[in-house]
Amino acid sequence: MPIPHLSVFLLALVQPLAPSADTFLNSAVPDNNDGTSPSMFTGENGQGGLMRGLLRFSLPPGLQGRATVTRVTLTMTTRGTGQGDTTAPTAATESLQAVTIPWTEGSGFGDGTQMNTVGQPCGTTGATWNQPDCAGGTPWSGGAVAAAASGTTLVPAASETAVTWDSDAAGNAGMVADVQSWLDAPAGNHGWRIASSTEGTTGQAQRFYTREVPDKGPTLSVTIACKAGFSEVDGGCTVPAADAGTPADASQPAMSGGGGCSCSFADRRRPGGDLAALVGGLLLLALARAARPARSRPGPRPAWPGRRRAAPEQPPAAPGPGTSPRRAADRA
Repeated sequence: MPIPHLSVFLLALVQPLAPSADTFLNSAVPDNNDGTSPSMFTGENGQGGLMRGLLRFSLPPGLQGRATVTRVTLTMTTRGTGQGDTTAPTAATESLQAVTIPWTEGSGFGDGTQMNTVGQPCGTTGATWNQPDCAGGTPWSGGAVAAAASGTTLVPAASETAVTWDSDAAGNAGMVADVQSWLDAPAGNHGWRIASSTEGTTGQAQRFYTREVPDKGPTLSVTIACKAGFSEVDGGCTVPAADAGTPADASQPAMSGGGGCSCSFADRRRPGGDLAALVGGLLLLALARAARPARSRPGPRPAWPGRRRAAPEQPPAAPGPGTSPRRAADRA
């Protein structure tokens, strides 16, 4: 029989993750924080301040060591600059670089007419241009990041427009490597820094919505495949019951994406997953039946021992001479 075609299904975290923290830094006010601002700025403001964004996503711990990341996309929405948000952002290339030391979001706010990019003096905690946390920590200058960019994308000169960094795009494979390392070693997850190609040109800036704005903040989508030894169950990767020695592997807790996304592994069930399981079961049944040896057609059943066969019925004898047909019929 033909060899059946088996497909490998990839799992997707269907409900995109929202950031667990996001903010931006401004070299013109190096000790100010913007942790609760509804905007993230990059590029350079009118005062010559360089601005860079920070964002971090909490990944589901139940996949640690169980899944291989195959694709990552980060999506953000642009916002108008200037008073009244009426000026379109400057077109630019935005780069993602993995942050190498911990930082805190903080509670500074800057979204008024004159404070969009200024923020507030850091209070008890929060990242600034000079420090990852104004309460202490290793000093930095605009963020401590890996030397190589993990991904880039083009930002158009248009407001209210979604822009996406996609690991499938040329030169963006580092996004997959970053998320894989954060999934396997959560303590090293410090997120990404976003920097613009317009740094160095006064007044050339980009503006994005942050997680403080429902339905418009950044989102992260991740596609995974279960590693060898793990099976897909409701969108997660679990140890098969026969291997785990338990009725079910309950070690995968519910996932919280932070910033408003709270979803369980059941929420990430692949569309058509039940149908795929049914088809797989039918395929295995067909293979098992095909492997059985062919049976010949049964022959005549032998007589039971000690049982006499009934003699075949004989036709009635023909009437002899001198015998009338009626009498012969009566004797028969």
